Amino acid sequence: MTKRILCLTLAAATATVAQTNAPATNAPVGPKVITIQEMLVIGTSGLRLHSLAMITQHKLKGGVDESCLPGFKACSDDPATPVRSVTARLLGENFVEGKETPNPEAVELLVKLAKDESPDVRYSAVYHGITQIQDKSPEIVELLVDVASTNREQGLYERIVQSLEKNREQVAQILDQKLAEGDNVAIYEIYEDLAGKPPPHAEKYLDMPSSRPHLFIFNGEGDDPETFKAELEKELKAIGLESPELSISGFGENHVLLLKTYLTRDRIAVEKAFSDSGKFRITQQMWLTPALETQIDAMKNNN
Repeated sequence: MTKRILCLTLAAATATVAQTNAPATNAPVGPKVITIQEMLVIGTSGLRLHSLAMITQHKLKGGVDESCLPGFKACSDDPATPVRSVTARLLGENFVEGKETPNPEAVELLVKLAKDESPDVRYSAVYHGITQIQDKSPEIVELLVDVASTNREQGLYERIVQSLEKNREQVAQILDQKLAEGDNVAIYEIYEDLAGKPPPHAEKYLDMPSSRPHLFIFNGEGDDPETFKAELEKELKAIGLESPELSISGFGENHVLLLKTYLTRDRIAVEKAFSDSGKFRITQQMWLTPALETQIDAMKNNN
């Protein structure tokens, strides 16, 4: 039903546009066909999303080029989050990725979308666009540093770290300046990943609460999760964690142990103590974003 209404709406919109350059003749005048690019400019959110879907499915005759930019600009201000998110992805994929010199207008739109109110839009703009810029301006580098310090979603964070490898000296200068402006534990936490070297005055941050919890995933051993948990808890207390927050996920031989740390000192101690451990092996670690924490809670409730 929704598809039929959308088709009827698109047909109605097309039929209302008069053919203005028709020759003087007695032949009947037909409606002007509205292009996908024009629909991106004048369409409703639903019609824009339909047009963007056609573009992603490679149904735009001639492909995506500069003639689409006015439509993408209009879509970047659309009230519907999916429209802005898909627009950001298309801008990055078609005007930035693989381009030695990306389109300046597309980059300008991506910078705006990277500061969007929606996490989904920001993710699309940064992941598919901003991180793909090969020759990054100082403003772009600082934007990525700011995103990395506030958004630790695993895939996006790793993409930012990788994209800034050629800018490490500049990144270090930016991070040093931010640390000089005040004790910012979030900047300390991302320093080594982004700058490729340890942060200065690291001891200042050891007893500070982390900017967000850190999650360690330990591979389970045997078919008795409670016993394995008790053994790991003993090891964690031995390296200085007073009350380790451990939980079990999964059953029997398929279980894993989840450890949350909240202090910078505790996180570093766990990384150091178990990086090469055989029995208590860290299989994965990550910063706990609100979205990830919701997923983990849902998994626990289903156990």
